[in-house]
Amino acid sequence: MSLSAQMLLRIVAISISVHLTRADLPVHCLRHQITGNWKFTLGPSSSKRSSCGHRKPDAVAWQPFMSFMTNEGHATHEVHVDLQSPNHAVMKDGTKGNWTMVYDEGFEVNIGERSFFAFSNFSFEGKKHKKHNVSHCTETIVGWYANAQRTEFGCYYGGRTDAQEAVSLLSETRSQHVIAPVHKHSVHYDRPLDQDAQDRIVSHLNGKLALLQLSWRARSMEKWNGRSMREVNSYVGLQRSNSAREYHLEMLRQNTASKLRSRSFLQRGAVHHASAAFPQGWDWSNVSNQSYLEPVMDQSDCGSCYAASSVRMLTARHKITLNDTTVVPWSINFPLFCSEYNQGCDGGYGFLLAKWSSDVGLLPATCMRYNTLGSCQLECDLKELKGKRYRVANHRYVGAFYGHTRVEMIQEELYHHGPVAIGMQVEQDFTFYDTGIYEAAGTATNATNTHDQEWQRVDHGVLLFGWGEEDGKKYWRLQNSWGEDWGEDGFFRIARGHDEASVESMVEAADVVEDEQNGKQVVNFFAQM
Repeated sequence: MSLSAQMLLRIVAISISVHLTRADLPVHCLRHQITGNWKFTLGPSSSKRSSCGHRKPDAVAWQPFMSFMTNEGHATHEVHVDLQSPNHAVMKDGTKGNWTMVYDEGFEVNIGERSFFAFSNFSFEGKKHKKHNVSHCTETIVGWYANAQRTEFGCYYGGRTDAQEAVSLLSETRSQHVIAPVHKHSVHYDRPLDQDAQDRIVSHLNGKLALLQLSWRARSMEKWNGRSMREVNSYVGLQRSNSAREYHLEMLRQNTASKLRSRSFLQRGAVHHASAAFPQGWDWSNVSNQSYLEPVMDQSDCGSCYAASSVRMLTARHKITLNDTTVVPWSINFPLFCSEYNQGCDGGYGFLLAKWSSDVGLLPATCMRYNTLGSCQLECDLKELKGKRYRVANHRYVGAFYGHTRVEMIQEELYHHGPVAIGMQVEQDFTFYDTGIYEAAGTATNATNTHDQEWQRVDHGVLLFGWGEEDGKKYWRLQNSWGEDWGEDGFFRIARGHDEASVESMVEAADVVEDEQNGKQVVNFFAQM
């Protein structure tokens, strides 16, 4: 007997919100858990950047030993930094800098001509068949440091000296080889979709959208036929392994806390421009009849959306700077499968992709074309590359640090510098989006601007390149990476101004500059492969 449309929709919705099995690192740390006094233990520096024991790309199930830097008599020294809320860093000698969370996985500190980045530590604990991940937010796993000139690179780890947990954990010599928990097969989550199943889902969804008087419509997607919801989820590249219930409780806690506290002086002064300072609409796909965007791509069965959106941002900004829409785009596969800062097809973050491309450099797409085979291999001879070499500079969250963005800040960055990469929370209905201004059917009536939170869940990376207004309804315009047969020829619009689907919570930007080392770090990287 066939399931009713309502029951089928409910099953799929539960599946997509709970069974996010392809994930980046299984750690969840918030800013208030990181603030405090830290001791960074630094290994020796070198003019050549090291992987610091991480895989390429990083592998969840294999993290380096914390003790490897001190093996064989390697010299170490310490740096003490006070990380203060919301983003101030101060060393013992009074040197000041800044820091930011990298979503909930780690943090970056810029102070004293050095930058430090590391993931927060984690482990899988419990009995054999009941293992669960545990976040150790008062210590890091082995990370990277570098100077601003990119002439000094090294490895380090950190621990909070004002937290008992950090002292006890860092004093141990522990293997960081962890085994991810096994996710059980689900009859409904792993059942392939067919046209009849999709039609029932879409029919029920469109009825709900009409009832809520929302201005978008859904349709069946031929590309989803034959795929289970687990496979559809592989298109989402910022996925989490933590339970939906855990995140729901976290959001409730933050919502309650934000209502109890007033806005700080920093927050009150954060709005730089009134929205009236910008044109009613702006679109980098049509500026003086020129598009600075790359054609819509299909990321296929790889959680590479964060890489696709971030590299597309860098390519568009490079074209804008040169005022040349014909330049060769940057390679997506280079940072996707070579970077130790992200987990390849298993997910990652645009902020870290840009950071890695700042440390190492950029390559044209002809040197490593997009594919999902997971190979960090060149298709060109670096010695034969003609013209200038480039890298990323000034990678940043819009708003200076994670959790501090505003609509006006996004518009200012977008208008003056080019498209930005963003994270958004994908609900089940989004996978069937056809046309219109998207608002999640389950949350549209109570969506709010939640810019005062430490953290907001996001699951998917897309490219934000414009804004507009239709029938009095404000929207953002974005490019997805699910092919031209999805949405509005591969694009979509989403409500602007109230953080719909967390679309205004994590906005990432970076610049492309000429590489003063003429590609030296790229050569060093492949020499160590």
